[in-house]
Amino acid sequence: MPDRRTFIRGMSTAAAGMLIAGAARQMGAQTRPAGGRRQITIGGRRVKTIDIHTHVYVRDVIPLLRNVDIGGTVKSAASGTRGNRLTPDFLDAESVRWMDDHGIDVQARSINPYWYSLTDRALATKLIAVQNAALARDCAKFPGRFVGLATCALQFPDLAAQQLEEAVKKHGMPGVAIACNINGEELGSERFDPFYKACVDLGAAIFVHPQGEGKFDGRAYPKGFADRLRGLGNLGNVIGYPTETSIAFGSLIYSGTLDRFPGLRVVGAHGGGFIFSYSGRLDANCEFSEGARKRCAALKKKPSDYMREQLISDSLVFNPEELVLRVRQYGVSQVVLGTDHPAPWPTTGVDHVLETPGLTDDEKFAILGGNLSKLLRIPQFEATT
Repeated sequence: MPDRRTFIRGMSTAAAGMLIAGAARQMGAQTRPAGGRRQITIGGRRVKTIDIHTHVYVRDVIPLLRNVDIGGTVKSAASGTRGNRLTPDFLDAESVRWMDDHGIDVQARSINPYWYSLTDRALATKLIAVQNAALARDCAKFPGRFVGLATCALQFPDLAAQQLEEAVKKHGMPGVAIACNINGEELGSERFDPFYKACVDLGAAIFVHPQGEGKFDGRAYPKGFADRLRGLGNLGNVIGYPTETSIAFGSLIYSGTLDRFPGLRVVGAHGGGFIFSYSGRLDANCEFSEGARKRCAALKKKPSDYMREQLISDSLVFNPEELVLRVRQYGVSQVVLGTDHPAPWPTTGVDHVLETPGLTDDEKFAILGGNLSKLLRIPQFEATT
């Protein structure tokens, strides 16, 4: 009898095949040349589809974590006990086959930070060096299909800046993945400015993703918050994660970080959190409460303006209305493809964008790859006639 992951993967592939076939009949937007790789064409243009929201681990760090009380997720992934994944948590040919089936040309793979609690600077230095080198090596095994997003020990901001520089210059990584807070310290803390300066200087995009190790821990967030959500239909994921991202983005706005670093570009997982669906209240609050008025008076723009220029949403919103809302309210340049692969969400990534009513061909092209091509410096295909 197949295990759960195999069953889920099989169902996902079968469902995707049905959707692909249906979409192909309706739009003629997909082809499968010899070799079986699904290709996406929009308005006569072949688009290189790029997915920024995908996860991975590397086994090379396991010896460094043997006697350290962190890295439980990577350890369970390495031992094969993590389960409930569409493909393994490590880069392999199975990942490429999944991408081929789903019309995804490039994945930007990131490692959810589990190392922020390390207080040993030397160990944090070694861990990140090994991790980034291994991620770059694994991506290189499949030329043109993967890019790695750098990992950095942000609990040591000056060290994180150095690690990012090495990741960009030595390993060719076009961006960096970080958590929504660093051990409970908000992303808008000026202590992280050396890191943000490095991001701007190096042209590195930031991908922000919430995770258990950087969660509501009773320091920056209400004590007991996670306990209240636990067991209630997975509300820790449904409500907790988007709330974390919303707070992270709010911190970057109101702290003045985005004003201090206007070149900063930050992509938020899971549709950028709730904040993208509720920015009108942010702007209105600038006229409503005394505390907000003081904060807003120190900003160079309205809160929602930062979502039109510096803050970016991935497309993992699960319905066409939410996707169109982001495009119409903030501009198509602020939306990029995200799937959360290999998490087994019941969504079809590329097809969700292709089949969303109200989006033009140019907008679909931008979301599926055009925007990330610029942000991550991944060339698109040559224009076809």
